[in-house]
Amino acid sequence: MRTRNLTFSVSCLLAATLVAGCGGMPGQTGADSDKVYGQLQGLAGTEQRAQAEELARKEGNTLSLYTSMTADIATPIAKAFEKKYGIRVSVFRGNSETVLQRTLQEQEAGRPGADVVETNFAEMAILSDQGHLADYNGSALDKVQPTGKFDHWTATRFNVFQPAWNTTKIKPGDEPRSWEDLALPKYRGKITLEVSDSDWFENVTKYWLDHGKSQAEVDTLWKAIAANSKVAKGHTTMMQFLTSGQTSMEAMNYTYITTRAAEDGAPVTYLPASGVSTIPAFARPNGVGMVKGAQHPATAWLFYDWLLTDGQKTLVDLHLTPSTKVPGDKSVAGLTLVPFDVEGLTKDDTIWDEKYDALLRGTDTVGR
Repeated sequence: MRTRNLTFSVSCLLAATLVAGCGGMPGQTGADSDKVYGQLQGLAGTEQRAQAEELARKEGNTLSLYTSMTADIATPIAKAFEKKYGIRVSVFRGNSETVLQRTLQEQEAGRPGADVVETNFAEMAILSDQGHLADYNGSALDKVQPTGKFDHWTATRFNVFQPAWNTTKIKPGDEPRSWEDLALPKYRGKITLEVSDSDWFENVTKYWLDHGKSQAEVDTLWKAIAANSKVAKGHTTMMQFLTSGQTSMEAMNYTYITTRAAEDGAPVTYLPASGVSTIPAFARPNGVGMVKGAQHPATAWLFYDWLLTDGQKTLVDLHLTPSTKVPGDKSVAGLTLVPFDVEGLTKDDTIWDEKYDALLRGTDTVGR
């Protein structure tokens, strides 16, 4: 996670790099979209979806989605929604910071390009705090876990944090059994850290402190882990190194990335031979929000609703961890989930970015 305390004052000239011209975009105005959102919110739950479908047809059966999902997730998600409703989905993909920056720029310029945004919790919190997201009150919320409900946005999925290792490099019985084990001398030179994982760093630090370790003990553990490690950028890139055997272990990767690599035949895992991990698993929420002033507000509502209902099965098929209970979901089997510190990171993300950067300072990069 990187610094996200972003403030923008953007002219129409700057916004023109994102949308065409300064003369306005076709479709709903901001007032129109507020009216549509209000209309849907005022209906009974059984009537909302039918009305949203009817209004979506009048909006042209088009949706603009801004997301930090990787292409191998965003594409099947878009196709599944298109198949369900016959609505064409235009996808803008970028990392979470890029999605946030583009959305904020367009909102500041009064020219929203997104109808709906789906990205990491920190960026969703900023969009919510700055008043750029509209409320959804559909019945699908009843199925979402309490840890997935936030002001003006809802978790659609969780990225679960666990170490991952190459089973030809780390033999059974030699894998880590705690976050503390990453500091063991036997892992010297075998661990890879991702350069932006300050949210993992914060959660493990607070977990240790909450479970009796002193700050000095925590600092010593982190120094030892850093000494055992090299760094890489991007969790997908890290997994490529791991699957090829170029690296032996990742201090943390998202379990869905490890699972998908293993399904493709790579010798990687995040579970010991017993199938049960003793390492606390942090589940970071990623979520969806409807954009105020959207050109296609009813379609945005429909996508939000779908992503919390039928779309949850699509997420499970892609090995992601859904925010609702889905039959057949085994994404957290063998794991012990512990609370993810959303509140602390929302307030103090910059501080933890700086601390994590300081920890990694001087650490070699994979391949060097």
